[in-house]
Amino acid sequence: MLLATCCLLFVSCGFHLRGAGKAELPAVLSTLRVAIEGSQAANDPLLTAMKTALRTQAGVTVVDSVEAPLLLLSGEHSDSQVLSVGTTGKADEYLLRYDVSFRLVGADGKALAETQTVKLQRDHAFDRFNVIAKEREEADLRRDMQRDAVQQILRRLARVTLQSSEPAPNANQR
Repeated sequence: MLLATCCLLFVSCGFHLRGAGKAELPAVLSTLRVAIEGSQAANDPLLTAMKTALRTQAGVTVVDSVEAPLLLLSGEHSDSQVLSVGTTGKADEYLLRYDVSFRLVGADGKALAETQTVKLQRDHAFDRFNVIAKEREEADLRRDMQRDAVQQILRRLARVTLQSSEPAPNANQR
């Protein structure tokens, strides 16, 4: 009885797991152009991942037409920093950081939403006796951070409040 009551409470309050279901973007974003600022590469991993996620998880039609709003990805940056040093003076642990910015631009070139930045970080233990395996693990962590960033961008797009391109009405006019 207690379990049924808890389930009923969770369902009635709208609770659902973050990964459940599709991302629902505003109707204005049902067709989007996606680009990376300063990149001409059509097979950029971030661009490919973003386009795939928009199509499969949000039901967005990704086009190349200039009449569609533009999701502009920029400032993709990845670096590492020594987090701890062992007794031998060699690095034992690194902090991996990844960040990417994005903004929405209308077909008319005006900003639809403010620029936002997604920042991620992961700890990475380093073993100097297993260098090849640890390098592969680091590459996997970087790919996972990029995938997580794409998911965060989708969630933020679903909750974005679009700026009006129309001028605000004057309160003195009647």
